Amino acid sequence: MRVRPGWTKWLVIVVVTLSAAGLLGWYIYERYEHDEHADHDSSKHTETKEPEAPPPGQVKLTPEAVQLAKIETALVVLGPLDNRVSFNGELVFNEERLAKIHSRVPGRVVKIVADYGHMVKPGDVLALIDSVELSQAQMGSRQAAAKLNAAQKAYDRARLLYEGKAISRAELQERQARLEVERADLDYARNRLRLLGSGGAAPASLPTGSRSGATFALRSPIAGRVVDRKVTPGLVVKEDEDLFTVADTTALWCFVQIPEKDLSSVNAGSQATITVSSLPGEEFPGRVDYLADMVDKATRTVRARVRVDNPNNRLKAGMFANIAVRVGQRTVLSIPETAVLAANGELFVFVEMAPRTYQKHLIKTGVKGGGRVEVLEGLDAAEPVVVRGGFTLKSELEKGVSRGGLGGGHGHAH
Repeated sequence: MRVRPGWTKWLVIVVVTLSAAGLLGWYIYERYEHDEHADHDSSKHTETKEPEAPPPGQVKLTPEAVQLAKIETALVVLGPLDNRVSFNGELVFNEERLAKIHSRVPGRVVKIVADYGHMVKPGDVLALIDSVELSQAQMGSRQAAAKLNAAQKAYDRARLLYEGKAISRAELQERQARLEVERADLDYARNRLRLLGSGGAAPASLPTGSRSGATFALRSPIAGRVVDRKVTPGLVVKEDEDLFTVADTTALWCFVQIPEKDLSSVNAGSQATITVSSLPGEEFPGRVDYLADMVDKATRTVRARVRVDNPNNRLKAGMFANIAVRVGQRTVLSIPETAVLAANGELFVFVEMAPRTYQKHLIKTGVKGGGRVEVLEGLDAAEPVVVRGGFTLKSELEKGVSRGGLGGGHGHAH
């Protein structure tokens, strides 16, 4: 059969086109298969790779988290630390600078001058009391003065008459004796006024409500602070009632019982440090200023008194206090007290292992002193421990895995 030339040309085009389509299909298939295998291998590799967990007790923070937590560190120090023995006691007012003030006359309170907390000086008026007894004493003093004046004039006339030989010597002596009696009566009246406390005059203008005309000014005998008052305006008081208490609070006392075994270490003059639970982190200087000379037979202790400086009135009478008496020094490993944390009955610190990486270390502590604490176990000298921001690290550690709220840090519970 004879093929026409036109058909031959179209046949070649069809064959070439089909061949090209087959090659393209094969290339696309092979490429697809290759990508499938690559994706499968990549997915398999990704599924088997797990994030590396930090060591137990370790916390890592981002730079932003460190700055937010304000973390600070200090080195473990090998050096001298005060050796101390501790006792418990209760703070009281200094009895040598304490005044229980009562009125020397009965009467009715007409004005309160000094209230709770007022600072007073010796002689300052605390209250004014309207007193009938004081009025009577003042009247008696004036009467005695008038009688003495009359007796003095009578004696002077008698002396002139005696010199003119108008009266006898006996009559002159009688006038002189009367003068001496009146002078004694005036001395008695004035002494009574002085004993009733009228040596310091009350204000010239009597307060509203004064009936007797005599106002007794109740005054403070010492400088200090009014720490108690038991009177109100209008209250009738007796001469033996405590009305005000004034105390010098710049120094307090604390009585402690020292065991017999510690007597060789504690002496009158020993330095002490006082702390109270209501003021954590604060220490107040003091010293032992009295040590009894007798051991209590029942408790085998000796009573001692510690004087505590209190210039800013931070300490209050009645507070329970810990008294640490310094009995020498020794060389130990120590860290600031602020570095020590506690949880579940354990004491621990965080040590900076690398920038922004902190490791929990369990420790055993000894004595405390001067804001530092002795380390018996768990740390070495020159290790950097966290002294500020430790509670943030503790919180992160307890979370186990950070939620991102602190900048991406994470931890693992110990």
